[in-house]
Amino acid sequence: MARGAKRTTKRAKRAHAPEAPPSKRRGGARQAGNNGAVAAPSAIMIVNMIPRAMSAEVQQDSEPHLSVNPADANQIVATAFTPDPGGSANAPIFVSADGGQTWTLNATVPSQVGRATGDITTAFTGKGRRLFAGILHGATSAYIQLGANDALSPTNMKVFGSRPSADQPFIIGGIANAGTSNERERVYIGVNDFNVPNGRTATIDQTLNASVATPRFSSVRIEPRATSGQNGAQIRPVAHHDGTIYAVYYGWRSTTGNFAANTFRVTSADVVVVRDDNWGTGAQPFQALRDPSDNLMGIRMVRGIAFPFMQSGTNTTGLQRLGGTVAIAVDPGNSSTVYVSYGEQPATGSVMTLHLRRSTNRGQAWSTDLLTVPNATNGAVAVSSGGIIGFAYQQLVRTTGVPRWRTILQRSADGSNWNSVVLADTPVDPAEKTFDPHLGDYIHLLARGRNFFGVFSASNKPDLTNFPNGVTFERNADFNTRRLLRLDNVTQVRSSIDPFFFRVADQ
Repeated sequence: MARGAKRTTKRAKRAHAPEAPPSKRRGGARQAGNNGAVAAPSAIMIVNMIPRAMSAEVQQDSEPHLSVNPADANQIVATAFTPDPGGSANAPIFVSADGGQTWTLNATVPSQVGRATGDITTAFTGKGRRLFAGILHGATSAYIQLGANDALSPTNMKVFGSRPSADQPFIIGGIANAGTSNERERVYIGVNDFNVPNGRTATIDQTLNASVATPRFSSVRIEPRATSGQNGAQIRPVAHHDGTIYAVYYGWRSTTGNFAANTFRVTSADVVVVRDDNWGTGAQPFQALRDPSDNLMGIRMVRGIAFPFMQSGTNTTGLQRLGGTVAIAVDPGNSSTVYVSYGEQPATGSVMTLHLRRSTNRGQAWSTDLLTVPNATNGAVAVSSGGIIGFAYQQLVRTTGVPRWRTILQRSADGSNWNSVVLADTPVDPAEKTFDPHLGDYIHLLARGRNFFGVFSASNKPDLTNFPNGVTFERNADFNTRRLLRLDNVTQVRSSIDPFFFRVADQ
């Protein structure tokens, strides 16, 4: 959902048998060490991405996303709610050519003078530097599909198509038949599309040949069941190089309350997983999984959960609006192993609880929780080439004094033994919030080789106690006096919300 935009209790019930034990899994999770424990990271890099030339900026650069080129992990693109500092009618993307150590801004995305885009995500396919994007336009909120032949170039991205009335585009890319004469770039965008008459809004837009000058996208509706008027905003696809594509979404079944009064609540929702086994090319794409209870498309891995769907965050929620959160990842070494994170609000005691679960039989059956995290949101999951699971999230911590948002990356070789890395631990400051969402409706995590790459937004107060594993600021900051400074190194700048890149390396 775009910045500042409007968005229109039962406990979880297990719908299916648990996953098979490890001895019967199809290529089950690989392990490190005799007891399955994962070693501490060999290296951690955290970078405040605002360039030095923008040291005076005080924007709320929230809701970040990240894409790393599979063909060259030094080439990285990130996005946030950031307007062009040069004042053009375009919004910028953050680009890095050195693995995330330094960042520049390319104002290449259509927007409006002085405005960021709405929701924006990007994806490399792995073919050269080609980059694709799905956005909500900063002025019109139209959903637009974009592409560029060179992600690092300042040339404007090309518009492939657009339509009104959609929300939270989330894009992935891949290459089918790589290295052959039949090689095809493919792009998939999960989008909540209100251009349907029946409230079944969960949609995958896909192009099966993104290599052409102007790719055309077709829409696949992936919700077969009745909804309470729409699906959840989050439709998240993920692709495996063998052509298996999964997606996860919330099926809203009943709601109460009033959105304008900030009392709207999803009182019953399913977490639904769909799958396609051949790049979405068949006559009935994304119908490889059917729920045994009704034989309809998509496994309802969890049923009957509840959560608020907020217009604006409150003091109770750490200024962060809540509206559910889902994420999905597939093991690059075995497309049968897939992980899903979802959020729900229990009856008491937690503003939002995250759950991480696993399937080892291509989404048909699911484990109980590998991790359960109270008072947390913005879950993101990825799996490295070494089979290490990464789970990132932002947790609201209330001990003494000011509440804090703690951004954490958990890593495990087996789903049982976890190593925790605190990326940031920053105070909640109402002065830093200028619109909703405060930190954003999501963060992002992905893996390339044995490295985890990610991005999150947090307070930019230059205090090393807020970054226990270290941090580098590109913008001017004096950590001794804990002040942000303009380029003159004298004039103080108030704190705000910035995007932070991180890379965590496995042994």
